[in-house]
Amino acid sequence: MQSKITPAQIKMIHTLKGALGLTDLQYRAALERFHVFSSTQLSEAQADQFVSELQSLAVQAGKWDRPWNKYQNLAGRKGMATPRQLRMIEAMWADVSRAPNAAAREAALLVFLRRFEINGLADIRYYDVRGIVSALTAMRGAA
Repeated sequence: MQSKITPAQIKMIHTLKGALGLTDLQYRAALERFHVFSSTQLSEAQADQFVSELQSLAVQAGKWDRPWNKYQNLAGRKGMATPRQLRMIEAMWADVSRAPNAAAREAALLVFLRRFEINGLADIRYYDVRGIVSALTAMRGAA
């Protein structure tokens, strides 16, 4: 019996879907290859394959240029954002940014973070995450 998709895989799929800017129709069409309608219906092995394919597409599109374990060296810092939160912020920024390439997108993110008196992703405090995510969510809705 195949093991079911993990919550982490579901989150990764939806993070990549957002980074790629896939519409619901495009997303469902991509899932059809696996003969499912929802990512929750994927097996763990199918989800691994789907994540790999989405990551490859995102890298080619310039929306995902770092491995999943990015920021792991920043794990465990008391009072600071977790690696997962940093990756989420970066993915949300990729979704709302109009920058033409990864370098310009990163520079624009630094300018955005300065509004919160933060000098870089590694300097985001745990209590800053909610405000940053709220601002990015509002920007996504306005776009």
